[in-house]
Formats: sequence, C-alpha cells, structure tokens
Amino acid sequence: MSHPIDDAEQLIANAEEEFPPPVRSRLIAKLRKGAHIDDAARELGLTPQRVFSAARILGQFGEQLDATLTAQRDPELPHGTVTGFNKRCRCPQCRGAVNRRI
Repeated sequence: MSHPIDDAEQLIANAEEEFPPPVRSRLIAKLRKGAHIDDAARELGLTPQRVFSAARILGQFGEQLDATLTAQRDPELPHGTVTGFNKRCRCPQCRGAVNRRI
C-alpha cells in the first residue's frame, strides 16, 4: 500500500527527472529575453501544461516562474482578467482569473 508521503516524494522525483534544473534555467532565460511561455516550452520539447504542472510540484521553480512571468508581462493588458489570459498573458493573476471562471 502506498503512503501519501511516498506519493509526494515520487511526484517530486518524477518532476525533477522530467524537468531538470538546466532545463528550468533555460526556460526562465528564454522568458526573460521576451519569449512567450508557449514558445519557450515548445523550443525545449515541453508543453506549457507540463511546465505549469512541474511548477506546482517544484515550489521554488514555481515561485521563480511566477516572478518571471509577472516581471515580463505587458503593462497594457488588464491583468487578473480572462481578457488578459485570452491575449496570451500567463502571469499568476491572469491564470487565476481563468481558474476562477472554470
């Protein structure tokens, strides 16, 4: 029988293996240079969904990703809205607006 702590440790280990630190660093660097998360992920052979899934599991990376997406976001967009998300913003506030809507 599996124990919850074992499951959590396995999730973390799987995320670390699939999305190792060098790949995470390259993704953050691409974002800081102005690449969109969808494009940066694809260039690294990942999907945006996989990136955000790993960010939920790997807390420090998730914080770094959110900080980078917030710093790089377009100030002209209405953040924290579905409109911002529909215009391709993936900052934490715009993702949250879509999650609240679902």
